[in-house]
Amino acid sequence: MGKDLNFYKKNGYLVKKNLIPLKTINKINKIVNDVVTKEKRKKTKIKNQGGTQSYDNYHFVYNSNTSKNKEILRLNNPQNRHRIFHNLSRNKKIISIVKKLIGGTVRFHLGKLNFKLPNKKKGSEIAWHQDWAFYPHTNDDLITVGIYLEDCFEKNGPLKIIKESHKKKLFSHHKNNYFVGKINTKINTIDLKKSISLVGTAGTVVFFHCRTIHGSGHNLMNSSRPLILFGYRACDAWPLINDGNPHPEVNYENYDKNIIIGKKAIKPRLTKVPTIIPLPKKKHFISIYQLQKN
Repeated sequence: MGKDLNFYKKNGYLVKKNLIPLKTINKINKIVNDVVTKEKRKKTKIKNQGGTQSYDNYHFVYNSNTSKNKEILRLNNPQNRHRIFHNLSRNKKIISIVKKLIGGTVRFHLGKLNFKLPNKKKGSEIAWHQDWAFYPHTNDDLITVGIYLEDCFEKNGPLKIIKESHKKKLFSHHKNNYFVGKINTKINTIDLKKSISLVGTAGTVVFFHCRTIHGSGHNLMNSSRPLILFGYRACDAWPLINDGNPHPEVNYENYDKNIIIGKKAIKPRLTKVPTIIPLPKKKHFISIYQLQKN
């Protein structure tokens, strides 16, 4: 694990191939198909592309408000409704790696099941951004974990990251003084020579630092590509702002229930990290897709 830790510290990411057995992946995919089919059949009207999130929420985000051919971009917090996702978010192999990469304690932060829409459909490409811009904390021991439910290669719009960007600049994610959740690459030069695609087969798990610059392009295939994202934070990394996920000021008990490894404590660790508060926003607790569209 020392080799992995050194690699992560230097590059801001780590890829572990075949970490989750295909048997488990197949079970998850069956649930995903059932959930999506059921949702697409529902006749309920969509407002605000699926509405806003709150820490205990379970809801879909859509590409538009059209109920006819629902294009699902995301299911927020699948772990709150389905045992299989909850178990995956606490998977021993994943947590043991997270623990080493963020310094020994682990608190669950957020869960998302993303669907990259097929065939250049506008709406599911994600512009370059840093997760840290969305939820600054008292220190930056936060990590995002991506679990591939299908083989993910160049043709279906993989996650792309800028290696070694995690200890450099925090870019502004504002436009016209509003937080829009993306870096303006016309104004800011990003070293695209350091851009790499995190490709892998189903069962591959990727780990990347909350300050690593990342995004993803178009899916050139005919079907949606699913990806599970889980966020974790060190127990002494306390949020500076409520981002609609488990938050001490909203429900302190629930915040502590999300501790996976570590003890309850109310002493945050303060480190010298670059921070820009993600305000003002035109709308609160909406998805990155909606923010970036603005």
